[in-house]
Amino acid sequence: MAADYWASTQRRHWQFSRETLSEIRQQLEDEERALVQQYPLPDRRLLSIFFNQQLGKLGKKMNVRQQALATAQVYIRRFYSKVEIRRTNPYLILATALYLACKMEECPQHIRMIVSEARQQWPDFIISDVSKLGEC
Repeated sequence: MAADYWASTQRRHWQFSRETLSEIRQQLEDEERALVQQYPLPDRRLLSIFFNQQLGKLGKKMNVRQQALATAQVYIRRFYSKVEIRRTNPYLILATALYLACKMEECPQHIRMIVSEARQQWPDFIISDVSKLGEC
């Protein structure tokens, strides 16, 4: 973390007003209009609550510290402010964010453990056979 908040990347690149964030989200949806119409989603607040619940379940099974879970939540929000959710597998994003957050918060978990727990948690959404990745 930067010693000076005013010079930090947090302030320069990740501080958005409500209006700016709304414009960013609208731009993402406009770029993917056909995808948005084909796969409607519930309100973003409900998605956020759902993601936080799922992340909490995964973290609880692995005894991950609260600070790492909070960092993973930030990573997920930042990622989805730049990428349309319909283009990703949110469960893989949850597992990836947790892995990165654990590394950053110095409570590392092995990637195999996180993937294994994620597969047990969400067997329908995280495939176990890597050769099937091209079929998705």
